[in-house]
Amino acid sequence: AGQGQQPGVAGPFAGVHRDALIVAGGANFPEKLPWDGGAKIWWDDIWVLENLSGASPRWVNDRTFKLPRRLGYGISVSTPEGVIAVGGHDAERCYAEVFLLAWDPAARQIRRTTLPAMPEPLSFMAGTFVGSTLYVAGGQTTMKDAVPSTHFWALDFANRHDPAKFKWTVLPAWPGPARILPVAAAQRTGRGDEFFLFSGRRPQADGATEVLSDAYAFEPRTRQWRTLPPVGDGTRVGLSVMAGAAVAWGEEILLFSGDRGERFLELEAHDRAIAGLRAKLATQPEGTQGAWQREIAERLAAKRRIYDAHPGFAPEVLAFDPRRERWRLVGRAPGLPAVTTVAVPVGRSILLPSGEIKPGIRTPEIVRVMPKWNAP
Repeated sequence: AGQGQQPGVAGPFAGVHRDALIVAGGANFPEKLPWDGGAKIWWDDIWVLENLSGASPRWVNDRTFKLPRRLGYGISVSTPEGVIAVGGHDAERCYAEVFLLAWDPAARQIRRTTLPAMPEPLSFMAGTFVGSTLYVAGGQTTMKDAVPSTHFWALDFANRHDPAKFKWTVLPAWPGPARILPVAAAQRTGRGDEFFLFSGRRPQADGATEVLSDAYAFEPRTRQWRTLPPVGDGTRVGLSVMAGAAVAWGEEILLFSGDRGERFLELEAHDRAIAGLRAKLATQPEGTQGAWQREIAERLAAKRRIYDAHPGFAPEVLAFDPRRERWRLVGRAPGLPAVTTVAVPVGRSILLPSGEIKPGIRTPEIVRVMPKWNAP
């Protein structure tokens, strides 16, 4: 509303229901880029692409649909009943709410159903269904003084019609660091259906963020975790896929893009240095501040050069074979791939709607990926 062009959003809720792609919420910088002083704006819009399987899918433009509030950066999962949206945050706080967005093609309306809220507010987490159970892992509970978590919660939809049992369960955490922006997927192995957790990052208040490339599998039957080989491409080992997207395909898990972390750490180092310089500057007497101000300006200029030259996020599509516990490279994105989006399987293809293609820059594109081998 009020904008001449849709720039796209990062962190939307997205999924498919009744031959319609639903994309909801998320955030962007509609006026100016963040390093030019642009404000980050969260949205409550719900966009619907009808006739998804037909020759001419079309966006619903003759009516508007809204979330209960401006929201983004939670998780979303497609189900036969609709798209489940979990948690997320706005500029001020994280939320615990969970709801179902269902498309009614006859009435051409979005129907929203409230589901049990999580034990705590949570955002920047990962999650997916394993069988009838929705799992959520990692994330942060606040926006101010945020710290990464090792939260691992489950909601069994087999109990949906029994209010006494339809509640979140707290499960043992993986044997690794707390994290935000991890990637999750479900896949069947020789142990049955399992939950997989990859990468992310661990911010630290007193130092550099730890960029993670570790990987874990959770077996629901035994409630046990096991450690997997770190993310790789068959040649390189220890690749970060934080903020990427994953989906089960065939017998493997495909991981799309992600932030490898090198430039993130460079920018963060400048931010820490600038904060320290500004603290020192505040204690200097007038007339002696020039050197401090020049160094701050140099740091800001260095950040701007990193943003201007940023090549985008990782173009590789990686595949993990959970039965053999092996990684391989299966392809590269032809353009600038997006992070902070959702991989949505639709028939023999995968949709990647909108997302962030460079720091602060979104895309309105909906990418359809057509793997050369069939899904189950």
